[in-house]
Amino acid sequence: MNKKHLLGYLVAGAALAACGGESTSSAPDLNINVTVGGSGSSSGSSSSSGGSSAEIENTPLPIEESFAASDTQNFFSDNYKALASESASADVDNFYFSAAGLFQPDGTTLADPQKTWITADADPALRFGDSRWTIGQTVSDLAIFDPNDGNARNKSTPGSSPTESWGELDLSSPYTISFCVVDITDGGNLQVYVDNNTSSKGSSIFPNDSLIYTSGASAVPKGQRVVINSDIGTANSFIQFRMDSGGAVVIDDLIIENAGAPATTSPDCSTKTTAYLANQTGEEVEVPVTGAPFTGIPADSAFSVDFTVGKDEFFGIGEAETFVSISNDVNDPFYKVTSGNERISIADGKFSMANARFTIGDKGTATAAEVNPAGDIDLSAPYRITIVISDFTDADASDAAGKFQVYVDNNTTSSSNSLHGGASKLVEIAVDDGTITTLPHTLVIEPDAVATANSFLQLRADSRVGNLTIDSISIEYVGDAPVNDNEVLSEAFDATDTANFMSIDYKTLPTDPTKPMYEATAGASQIVVAGGELAMFNARFTVGNADNTQASAAETAPLGALDLSKPYTITFTVKAFDDDTDTTNAAGKFQVYVDNNTTSSGNSTHGGSSKLLEIAQDDGTITTFPHTVVINSELGTATSFLQFRADSRVGNLVIDDLTIEYQ
Repeated sequence: MNKKHLLGYLVAGAALAACGGESTSSAPDLNINVTVGGSGSSSGSSSSSGGSSAEIENTPLPIEESFAASDTQNFFSDNYKALASESASADVDNFYFSAAGLFQPDGTTLADPQKTWITADADPALRFGDSRWTIGQTVSDLAIFDPNDGNARNKSTPGSSPTESWGELDLSSPYTISFCVVDITDGGNLQVYVDNNTSSKGSSIFPNDSLIYTSGASAVPKGQRVVINSDIGTANSFIQFRMDSGGAVVIDDLIIENAGAPATTSPDCSTKTTAYLANQTGEEVEVPVTGAPFTGIPADSAFSVDFTVGKDEFFGIGEAETFVSISNDVNDPFYKVTSGNERISIADGKFSMANARFTIGDKGTATAAEVNPAGDIDLSAPYRITIVISDFTDADASDAAGKFQVYVDNNTTSSSNSLHGGASKLVEIAVDDGTITTLPHTLVIEPDAVATANSFLQLRADSRVGNLTIDSISIEYVGDAPVNDNEVLSEAFDATDTANFMSIDYKTLPTDPTKPMYEATAGASQIVVAGGELAMFNARFTVGNADNTQASAAETAPLGALDLSKPYTITFTVKAFDDDTDTTNAAGKFQVYVDNNTTSSGNSTHGGSSKLLEIAQDDGTITTFPHTVVINSELGTATSFLQFRADSRVGNLVIDDLTIEYQ
């Protein structure tokens, strides 16, 4: 593995008062915008009526931060980025300020253990946990603070002018904050505040609205961009990020921009990784090199094992930079030596071994009878393995002949140590058994029985083999590829009409063929299915509910037929979303619920969290059509259902291509 020294990257941080405050989540686990505004907003208010704010000079938007500081202290210094406003003290010129998690309460002494740092990844990011930090906050006599608890930027409340803030960001018009979530722990809440440098949302000139984003860690989408649209702010505002009790998050590519003047295209979040979410030692650590994830056996061609790379690259050993990894773990090599590493070599595009074994697609769990394999290859459909052998010799002519064996779902040398028992040994060839008479020899294996959706292979040359050289290995399906077992539902809305769509003639519950998959819960006449689309207004319908005569309620188990007990993703396309004609009303909203067939999010076994999605027609979430909505959720049961709703203010909503899949 590659090694990097963290000294100079990691700085010890304090476990300061980053805990407490509000923990309710208002942000769904979505790769779409979260919009905040309305009640209590002071957008557009002036900050130049007096006090220290009259001396503030704005730092212009957009702010695009990649966290490319040389180390943590550098990032939180004016050498990296300084305030635009003049200050009488050099130690308050830093644009980014650690309010908790880096220093002791005196603001200068580094704390131990560290809670905040710039990561030592090749693409650096900011990691913070049990901590808070602000952006563009100045020191002002508008703030009241306790001198025994830090300084004026550490934890303060509005003072003599409760309508004015003391930051350098002009947020007097609608704005957007977005950032990549590289990684996040399972605990704590990720929060973003405006004009508030404390852990209580009431300590602000916006006591009801300063907390513009809060989400439990489990609902924050890793590898995606969180987008916050807000109109809470003044002409002299600042922003605070916080990760509370026990949680930690790594973020990158932060952008703060005016809604009407967006920055350039946002950097891609999906490929970002970090090795420094949890490390707090400050010592030399190994930075795992990441591989290219295995993408499965193609449906219409073969997967070929690549012997053109060196041995280290092939097995992901040492500081190898290129290797194939397990599909869901870029640090876990796809090929693993199970025995005899020193007797394995790769040269001239060929693989040779003697008295050795290696696996293809195994995640490393020891196999045994009646134990499901932990593999990465879907072999649940008929398959073929083709191996070209160019050399196969005995080690000792006086001994029994050496053997070559191929196993499925078995990483031992005993064929019984597998879910498949003795059938795990797919082939066994001895040097002298007449199977191979000329070289090169093409060995074709087509097992009589399929394996599993989580299978792997093992190849072995036993202790009596002098040498086995393999030129190539390929794996392919014989006939159709396996059906995707992760799919819960796929809906193209290709019913003949609405009545057909909501009947058992179209689709039934998987648990009861006498009940339809879809049923209107309100406004049935305002739901139209035609031309491969569903349109509705002032209406609701459920997906997979067994009994809509019973209204959902708190602490009541759902009566659905969808197994959503595992993490799942809902995806659908919005083709149109129009407001009604009454412009005096608030904008129409579109909502998706889980285990709730009412209009109140609290009427569910999941309480208020049952509302997975809410989009207002004017909130900027959907600006172009078609628009793909992706909802990642872990909220559900083995008897769940969904409800889609267009409220009474929606003029028309058109959706298509609905899918539900396990993650």
